Formats: sequence, structure tokens, C-alpha cells
Amino acid sequence: MIRYLKHNEIDRGKWDQCIRNACFETIYPYSWYLDLVSPGWEGLIRGDYDAVFPLTWKIKYGIHYLVQPVLTQQLGVFTQEKSSDMVVRSFLDNIPSKFKHVDICLNSSNELNNKKIQILKRVNYELNLNTGINNIRSVYSTNTRRNIQKALQNRLAIKNIDIETYISLRKESDKKKFSTVHYHWLEKLFSGILEKGSGELVGTFCNDKPCAAVLWAFSETRLLYLNAVSNESGKEKRAMFLMVDNYIGKNAGKELLVDFEGSMIPGVARFFKGFGAKANRYMRIRKSTFPFNLKKISNDKSIT
Repeated sequence: MIRYLKHNEIDRGKWDQCIRNACFETIYPYSWYLDLVSPGWEGLIRGDYDAVFPLTWKIKYGIHYLVQPVLTQQLGVFTQEKSSDMVVRSFLDNIPSKFKHVDICLNSSNELNNKKIQILKRVNYELNLNTGINNIRSVYSTNTRRNIQKALQNRLAIKNIDIETYISLRKESDKKKFSTVHYHWLEKLFSGILEKGSGELVGTFCNDKPCAAVLWAFSETRLLYLNAVSNESGKEKRAMFLMVDNYIGKNAGKELLVDFEGSMIPGVARFFKGFGAKANRYMRIRKSTFPFNLKKISNDKSIT
């Protein structure tokens, strides 16, 4: 039996234990992370929390709808075993009717084949760290090795940084001018992750000035390349290649995956694949009970 529970009705301990034991365990569906990216989130629960499905909702024009939160790549059904088409459908069928529009991403352990639902294929890149660093580096592409060498010749320094330094670099480097709300949201999210002890901000310095940075987020089984930025100097000096290689080296031999969080952009995908990361596919789904186009709602990007 699948139950719909509102935010204050969810047993957070049981919810998080389900996520911890899931075959696709990652940071996004933990209750504390959902609190940060989708305050007031709700959920579908099967049995005694043996399977869960986060409902990350918003209201616009008086319409309740489900949307994928920013910096939350994959949600969907979480349980110990991969979820078949039948299981996934059962959860989708139990989404309350008040949610008139759905535009969310399932996770890579979820199967779905339904012609009544728009399904968009997405790809993530993952690198297994359970072998030694020499084995991992042996499958780097020629281009990646060359760029790491170039970065080493530039004598870049890598060290931990604070949120203020990261946000300043982000503002300097973002080609699109975002609102103050956007940067405040990032600051709040990063603060929540760091306070939980589930992340690390790492920066690369060119002549004592920050030129690239990454927020790495941790779950039990994954190191997520959650958000990254480089300014023009960092790009020129290939700082990101060195920083990723350095982090791989620090964690090589552990039972962890580096989760690169994408990408559908060819150049970004090539960067991830250059470290030997393998493609892992998941689905974005859309469905609506409205007879008119809700594109403006599903493309709501007040914070991106």
C-alpha cells in the first residue's frame, strides 16, 4: 500500500534509513537536503518505509505542481532493489490529483515505459574509485593528461575555501547576471551542506587569487561534483582538470563513486569522460492533467 504523507507527517528517521539502504543512494533524497532545496516537501511511502518517493512541489498561479529542485539531479523511487516499470507506475499513479502538472527526474534505478507520459532521456557520468590511483589514471584520455600537465606547470595551489570566496568567484565568472536572491539561495544551500558535514569547498589559486572552485557533496556512497566554477584565468591554466584529479587521488581506493552530475552538453560531457567516467542514464518525465500548455510553469527558473 502506498500512502501520501504531508511534510509534518513523515517519519524522517525511517525515511532517511530507506535512502541509506537504497540501491541508488545519493544525497538528494535525504530529508535534510530536501529541506534545503524544497521546503515543505511531501512524500509517497510504501509499507513501513520500504520504498519512498519525494514530492517536491511549488505553487504558481494558484496551481500546485511538482518540479525538480535546483541542484537535485535525480529523485523518483528509492528502495533496496531496482524499481520496475510496474513499481514506478504505481507511485506515479498515487501522486495526489492536486498536483496538476509534473516535471521531475527519476533516478537511474527506475524503469518506466509509458506512452502517456513524456519521457526525456538524460545522462549522468560516474567514476568508480574502488581501485588504486594508478589504475584510475591509466584510463584518463590523452587530452585530460595533457591538461593536467599544463596545470601542474602553472604551479597552481589547491586549498579549502569559504563560501564567501566561492560566491565572489561565481559572481565574477557567471556570464548570465543572476539576481541577489540566486546567490543568497546558493549561500544558504552550501551553508546547510557544510554544517551537516556533507560537503567540502575546494579552490585553486593562480598567483594567490582564486581562479576555480568546486563544492563536493558527500553521501554514503558518492562524491558529487555538485557545483563548480572557473574564471578566465582558471580556464586558461586548466585549473579544473588539476582540481578533479587531485580529489580523485585523495579518495582513490575507497568504495565510492564520483558523481559528476551530467551533462547533456557535449563539451562538459567530454570533460567528465576524460577522467574515465561512464555514462549512467536516467529519465526526466512530464505529464499534465491540464488541457492547455503549462510550459511557463515547468520552466520556472526563479532560482537556477
